[in-house]
Amino acid sequence: MIETLPDIPRFVTALAEWLSCGVYIMVLPKRQGRGWFVALMLAGLGAMLALHKVAGTLPQPFWVLGMTTAFATMLTLIVVTTRISLLDAGYVAARAFVLAELLASLEWQLRTFYFDAGAEIWSPGAVGLWLMTYAVGLAIAYLLERRHFSTEWPPEIGPRTLAIAGSITVITFALSNLSFATKQTPFSGTLPAEVFYIRTLVDLCGYIALYAQHEQLRKQRADAELAALNSVVVAQHQQYLQSRNAIDTANRTWHDLKHQLAVVRAELDPQRRSAYLNDLEASVTAYSATYDTGNPVLDAILTTKAQYCLAHQITFTCVADGSALGRIQPMDLATILGNALDNAIENVQFLADPEQRVVRVSISRVGAFVALQFDNYFDGTLHYEGDELRTRKTDADRHGLGLKSIRHTVKKYGGEVMVTSANNWFKLSVLVPAAADQL
Repeated sequence: MIETLPDIPRFVTALAEWLSCGVYIMVLPKRQGRGWFVALMLAGLGAMLALHKVAGTLPQPFWVLGMTTAFATMLTLIVVTTRISLLDAGYVAARAFVLAELLASLEWQLRTFYFDAGAEIWSPGAVGLWLMTYAVGLAIAYLLERRHFSTEWPPEIGPRTLAIAGSITVITFALSNLSFATKQTPFSGTLPAEVFYIRTLVDLCGYIALYAQHEQLRKQRADAELAALNSVVVAQHQQYLQSRNAIDTANRTWHDLKHQLAVVRAELDPQRRSAYLNDLEASVTAYSATYDTGNPVLDAILTTKAQYCLAHQITFTCVADGSALGRIQPMDLATILGNALDNAIENVQFLADPEQRVVRVSISRVGAFVALQFDNYFDGTLHYEGDELRTRKTDADRHGLGLKSIRHTVKKYGGEVMVTSANNWFKLSVLVPAAADQL
């Protein structure tokens, strides 16, 4: 039956595969500079055209081998042009292969409908139809896939996800081309129109299935990330409660000092009086880093962090107007401050010189906004995972979400988070619209 139907020209299939690879390569992190990238893409086009030209001369039993080699060529092009793993590249190549099959099949179905089977393939009408079909199809695919992938980090696909995508691709390819191999099955078409229709419909279903698979994967990841963020928020709130208790303890200690000082004044022996004073000094040192900014949540967190810095030879300075933060809910404020200060303290702790262990905090009103700035000295080396800073702590699963958790929380209030670094100073800036009654 394959001899009786006008099949898609090989060079059209090669162009569809190359352009489909290009759609996915555009939405993935690139490996080379622009010059090398263009050279590799052109080399990939040449390889695909040559491969399909040779494959077109082979007997029908070698047709599957030719298409398998074409898939391998697509996979190679994706591997050499993007910064993703082989698993990720296989997953992307499967999606690109099905997209190429869909584009080529749709265009050829439209061509055989509007033009005679023997019409010149380079006629203006046929070329115009090809350009329009591919332009619209590729544009739609690019807009859809741009939501799924990022030019900054790889998709990080696991073996199970790859196996499912591979199975969908194989089944789609087999069913869509079944009528060209044999008509002796319940799923084969007999008339040219229905054969082309079946192929296009099956390819479309395959693409939709792969798209839905990735949507489900994104949802699972988003749910897992949200659960992790919630655990961070709960942990920060617990930390705030502990800090509040610590401040209450400090207040009671200062109250008791009045009675203890009376004992010191009554002591006539200079040596015993000196010993009493030394004991008092030691007992209040831990409570010397206390704050009264006008916001009890801010006071609790700053006090706890300042005491930690004092114990670890970290210079901690803070100028804060706590009353400006009244719009932010206590748990959200604990999340922002706790994560920002944890990140800053984490970085300076690794510095060998105590003079460089400096953390500065500033919270103030700036026009219609409340500005929170967290500065810390660092060694000049920042570690990234994608566009997120990577923690140096061993508990990376939780602490690695710090900056992301801050962004997630600030976004609730219509604010922005900015990260900059210059001259060995790391700056985390948060801008949140002030409450209406504070303007």
